[in-house]
Amino acid sequence: METQSSLARTRPFRRSRLAVAMSSGLLLTAGLLAGCGGEDRSQSAEKTPLGNQMTQVDADRFATIEGGEVIARINGSPLYRENLLVVKENLGAEVPEDRLVSRMVELRLLADKARAEGLDEAPRTQARIQNAIDNQLANAYLTGYVAGLEISEDELRGAYEEVAAGYADDQQHRAWHILVDTEEKAREILVQLEDGADFAALAKEHSEDPGSAETGGDLGWFSLDQMVEPFAEAVDALQPGEIGEEPVETRFGWHVLKLEDTRHAPAPAFEELRPELEDQVRREAVNDMITELREDATVEIITDDVRSLVEREETDTGEAEPTAPDEASTDMDGLPAEPLKALP
Repeated sequence: METQSSLARTRPFRRSRLAVAMSSGLLLTAGLLAGCGGEDRSQSAEKTPLGNQMTQVDADRFATIEGGEVIARINGSPLYRENLLVVKENLGAEVPEDRLVSRMVELRLLADKARAEGLDEAPRTQARIQNAIDNQLANAYLTGYVAGLEISEDELRGAYEEVAAGYADDQQHRAWHILVDTEEKAREILVQLEDGADFAALAKEHSEDPGSAETGGDLGWFSLDQMVEPFAEAVDALQPGEIGEEPVETRFGWHVLKLEDTRHAPAPAFEELRPELEDQVRREAVNDMITELREDATVEIITDDVRSLVEREETDTGEAEPTAPDEASTDMDGLPAEPLKALP
């Protein structure tokens, strides 16, 4: 890794053999973070390696990072340590800083070339930049907002009571089964059970389900939606203590069933759910804050097609609401309407 003093020296840029080794993701990740800066205008008339004469107007288009640490200059425009740190965070991998700086220099040169050809004036490019800025600022604000939230024990207890109440509607079953590969074998076992044979003993002797055979066919407590449909339907039709009169076929084979008991699913302990409860309270606070922002804002929809979409959403939901965290699309990169990514 080069020191700051060596990075700060003016020197020609040399393309290494690793110039294309890093993925295009670096260009996309770093482009909006490193591509517009300028601080010292004294070198604005220097000849660039790309053969373009840099003018004062060109230099003025470079953004500066107030208080940032300049680690290099590329045709007069500064590259900041903050640019480097942000790209390292986004890459999520250990990349040698000397290679990373080289890639960022190439990135700046390519961005300069794009500006020279007027690509930065394209409406879609400007829209992408604007969306990226909005998204970064929204996430920066939300990160600070969430970090500053104080969650009381009473709020967590209230959230827990709501969650626990939902478990009362979730019925669980405890059943036993003997799994065999043919209907004939299953019916033979049913005859033995009718003659008084012990269910657990038959399961240990005949069941082809290694997970439950050793425990006499006991499947433990489960919700019906955890089981394949024919099995779940047959279990649901039984009364506690009852053995099914007919074997049940599933893709696993033929089952002889016995329902042991039913119960309401017990809610997990409060401390077990604490992390999820804290996250839920944070999300609710963020949703409330966003709702308040929307209520206080003046939003004018100009075009008819967009107005009809908004009116349809408000009709369907009763009011315009921010997207719920668990319903947010994962395919909306760069869209500032998805700020809840900042939540843990």
